[in-house]
Amino acid sequence: MKDSFASAAGKQMNHEKIKWRDGTSKKQYWPFKTSIIHYIAKNPSTAKCYLNMAQSCKYFFEAKPIIIIPRLTYDFDDKSFALLCQNKWDECEKKEAKCCTKIDLNKLLHKLWITGSLNIDVQAYIPIIRTKIYRCEATMFGIFDINIMFDDFKLMTSFAEHVIIFDASIKYNDEKVVTLDKILESVPNLKFFEL
Repeated sequence: MKDSFASAAGKQMNHEKIKWRDGTSKKQYWPFKTSIIHYIAKNPSTAKCYLNMAQSCKYFFEAKPIIIIPRLTYDFDDKSFALLCQNKWDECEKKEAKCCTKIDLNKLLHKLWITGSLNIDVQAYIPIIRTKIYRCEATMFGIFDINIMFDDFKLMTSFAEHVIIFDASIKYNDEKVVTLDKILESVPNLKFFEL
């Protein structure tokens, strides 16, 4: 039997029930008040904490369905797909991206929590990524051959230490180009910048 909070969360996700491979989730008997557990489920403090909670109990994923990924980039062969990877960039390169999962972000129902790197080289995916991001804590951010709005840039680089901008432009909502000093000011943790 599902907890009432989990069933309410399922309805909020625009699909009635998560289909689990080994059957439906069971009612949990917590040593704390249900309202405290619900608050913890809805407000994860770190990606590692959320991942541990979701791996220990289906309730946490049902209450706040988030996929934590260290790396999001685009398939160089088929630009309509994104590549989600659990490995760091250098490790993925050694494996020739065979460790990556190919996914169509348009069909993804859950939010993404990006913790490692985010590379964008397809203009059409910027609005999709904006709607799919739960939190972007990417320490490496790259944009290639696209135009991006300054608000989106700030959202995606709030944790970035390494930023690469290659043949791309960053603009305000009124289409004015953002100056380099404003770009640098907007990335508080910046250690390496490549333009």
